[in-house]
Amino acid sequence: MSSNNLNKKEQNLKELLRPEVKEISPYYGEEDNFEVEINLAGNESPFDLPQEIKKKFKAEFDKHDINRYPEIYSERLHQTLADYLSRELNQEVNTKEVIVGNGSDEILDMLIRTFVESGDVVLSQAPTFSMYKYFTKLNSGQYQEIFLDEEFDFKNLKEKIDKLKPKLIFLCSPNNPTGETIEKDLVLKLADYFAGPVIVDEAYADFSEIDLMPDVKNYPNLAVTRTFSKAFGLAGIRFGYLYGNEVLVEELKKVLKPYNLNSLTDMLACLILNNNDIIKERIEFIKKERQKLYQNLNQYQNWQLYPSMANFLYIEGEKTLEFKKILNQRGIKIRSYSKKNPAIRITVGSQEENKAVLEAFAEFKEKNWE
Repeated sequence: MSSNNLNKKEQNLKELLRPEVKEISPYYGEEDNFEVEINLAGNESPFDLPQEIKKKFKAEFDKHDINRYPEIYSERLHQTLADYLSRELNQEVNTKEVIVGNGSDEILDMLIRTFVESGDVVLSQAPTFSMYKYFTKLNSGQYQEIFLDEEFDFKNLKEKIDKLKPKLIFLCSPNNPTGETIEKDLVLKLADYFAGPVIVDEAYADFSEIDLMPDVKNYPNLAVTRTFSKAFGLAGIRFGYLYGNEVLVEELKKVLKPYNLNSLTDMLACLILNNNDIIKERIEFIKKERQKLYQNLNQYQNWQLYPSMANFLYIEGEKTLEFKKILNQRGIKIRSYSKKNPAIRITVGSQEENKAVLEAFAEFKEKNWE
């Protein structure tokens, strides 16, 4: 094929795209211009899977026929998850109230595809997790937000709901990227007033004292999503779930792809749900390290360090640019946000990784202490 015809074919492909696809860009992480020795950008756990669980996983893998498809809808995993939640919440949870996904991202996308038609409004907070907006735009919805500031209260949310008439509300608590939690009473009041689904993304709730899981049974339109990529240290297998009313879950299952989870994720998620004591120990470690980092970084007054209930710290201010530069020079990768007021987000890592952050902070203080 000639180069002219090739170019024409490529142009034709672009012209056939849906308008929503034309308008968005693929998700890319930040590009690094240095050798990364410590990665504190992704809010991952600093701990690998315990060796004991790895041994159990290998033993189960050896008995598994990998040439066979997994269970069509991960039935065993749904039962294991329901049993786990029943123990954790001290109340009965059945398999009709949970749905599992290839990361909680898949479930967020499913929620939008289930409820949002072209032009429908999805309401959320700002700043927050970028995937709510991404999935809304991709599915032809309109994304609207209300800022997480002193005006983020029921009165203003009610006004937004009355004016915009959203189909779906996403709340992230603890919030990514700021680490703030949303008051439980506010969420419940919102769920009571709003007719549509109120989805609380609790990806980081394991590190917090506040969660909405115990309240799900009392509010049919309230649902909570969780991930195993953070506290459980299983980012590599992509597993998340939703806990909600049976009617909601039943409708979501209509858009769930058969075989959406692979056999390895299924096996490993079941194992960790039945052997989660060490995970709780690790959560306590991360919370203590978070407090240590916060106390040190809060010594510098010319930036805004947000109190965090997640496994990361979020800092706003011009000086974060210089601090990031020092961290990067030391091979430490973090997440940065380029906006009117620059900001950075630092994952709480291992003791050695957090020590490296504080050593970089000591260098920063020497150059900037007033």
